[in-house]
Amino acid sequence: MLIKHVHKKEKVEDNKINLKAVMLINIIFFLIVWSFFGKRIEQQYYGYIPVDSRKSGLEMIQNNSGELVVNTVQKHSPGEVGGIKAGDIIVGINGELITSPDLAAQRLDTLNKGEILEIVLNRDGRKITAYISNKNHMTINRASKSQELSFTARLFVMIICVKLTLVMFYLIYKNIINRMYIVLTFAAHMLLVGLIFGVYNVVDAFFAIKFNTISLLLGMGIISIVLDEAGVFDYVAYKMNKFAKGSTMKILVLCCFVTYIFSLLVNNLTTILVIVPMTLNLALLADFDPKPVIIGEIISSNLGGASTMVGDFPNMLISAETNVTFNDFIFFMMPICLILFGVLLIYLKLTTEKMDMKMKIDVPKGKKINKAQKPEFTPKEWKAIRRAVFVLIHVIFLFSISPRLSLQPSAIALFGGLSLFLFSGINRTSIYNRIGFNDILFFVGLFIMVGGIEASGLIHYISQGIAFLSLGKPWFLCLILMWSAAFVTSILSAGPTTAFFFPIVAGVAIAPSHHIIWWSLSLGVLAGSSSTIVGATSGPVATGLVENFCSLYRINLKDGNTILYSQFTKIGIPIMFLFLGISSIYILWLYAKLS
Repeated sequence: MLIKHVHKKEKVEDNKINLKAVMLINIIFFLIVWSFFGKRIEQQYYGYIPVDSRKSGLEMIQNNSGELVVNTVQKHSPGEVGGIKAGDIIVGINGELITSPDLAAQRLDTLNKGEILEIVLNRDGRKITAYISNKNHMTINRASKSQELSFTARLFVMIICVKLTLVMFYLIYKNIINRMYIVLTFAAHMLLVGLIFGVYNVVDAFFAIKFNTISLLLGMGIISIVLDEAGVFDYVAYKMNKFAKGSTMKILVLCCFVTYIFSLLVNNLTTILVIVPMTLNLALLADFDPKPVIIGEIISSNLGGASTMVGDFPNMLISAETNVTFNDFIFFMMPICLILFGVLLIYLKLTTEKMDMKMKIDVPKGKKINKAQKPEFTPKEWKAIRRAVFVLIHVIFLFSISPRLSLQPSAIALFGGLSLFLFSGINRTSIYNRIGFNDILFFVGLFIMVGGIEASGLIHYISQGIAFLSLGKPWFLCLILMWSAAFVTSILSAGPTTAFFFPIVAGVAIAPSHHIIWWSLSLGVLAGSSSTIVGATSGPVATGLVENFCSLYRINLKDGNTILYSQFTKIGIPIMFLFLGISSIYILWLYAKLS
């Protein structure tokens, strides 16, 4: 079993650099270079001219009638992002009547960080409202090519993109084949449509890939693999088994707590791959139903992943593509996630008290179940553990001070991963074979798909629609995004939902300050991924581990040898609504306190 540390001589011997190692090193070097120069290259390709985000970018003149008319709008400025066009007549700003260019300039050219201005305009005799803000991330109009098409052609392209997206997500939901092949196939079709209509080409698709996010996934993934290969997780599992002493409730709380702690720094998938086999082993020893515990572990891993910058894909994407820092996640996300974790434990305690957790597992006659043995480490393994822990501590420290160093977190993660790949003493082939390249390619294809949707102009219209539904209220906008992201995540899982919602959120002009809109998205994805077995990335993996374990040991669990969709939703759906309710109160409190 997983918690029994099996020594393999080849695991700790340092191999020579082979072809696979060379390929991985080259990929890492490319990603490191891209983390430093990627945005600059992208800006030059799209003709992006850096602007002073403290200024609106509007040049105004007063006509003969005394009206204040927008003469020019600087490209990529807050004014252009907010939808203001040359020829618009400015009537008022934040409820104040504007009567002179000097007064307008005073209001428009002193935008504080995160500040939002509500501007009432007269456009061709129609009264409209625009919102501009000092955004903290680069905004490039990727739909500029589609805007050159006629309305009919643009609408046709958007309809095709919607159809491709819906069919792709349906196939992912049905899990007919590996999701990587599905996404890459549809990404190729999206690119073909873009080439035919001239709105999306190969270079656009390349720049649509969020390489900084991929870098975080790869770098932290290597660190996780080395920790696992060295036996750190096995040792923790053994200690848990020894501490629990057969108490079902103690096992439940302990498993969820350890899962949460692991998920703060290790991706959810790795955490579940470690924790679930250990839980199944404990179930054999203590004779209890492991399914409620495993469901609690999946939700706990979601909470741990949402608490930090590197715990799960949604936060990795947010941190890599905006200027949200490691400390921001600790300060704003960890407190609410700890509250939600407490709510989860209380709910699980109340729920499991009504269940008959004690269960006789049907083990075939003559089948022997071994108790967990204390892991024993060789000197080489201890050396690998010390190096892995040393690197992890320094990576976390550098994350916390990265804003002062002007260093991308993605580069920090890659340097940490590369150092362990080369010098941990763990067999490099073992590390390479365990890297989740399928997941990386899945997200690459997903980014290309979302880039095509953005190039069609559909994302822009969705952003405007959400802003319209929010009635111009930033706090209401945050709640709409949170709840809609939760329901979409419950069907599509966290990764695809975050990748799809990211450009929508980035394109909204009325986002409140202090990254509240990003916390709303992260909390919404967290709630949705805790509701269904397919919502969490680790859900299907945990189900597979249960099935394989039962098959390997030829045992039969109560209510079947798998985690049914209905079994998960019985716990997950109430948890989702509890999380959404508490998170909504938290977001409203943040908005009232900080805005």
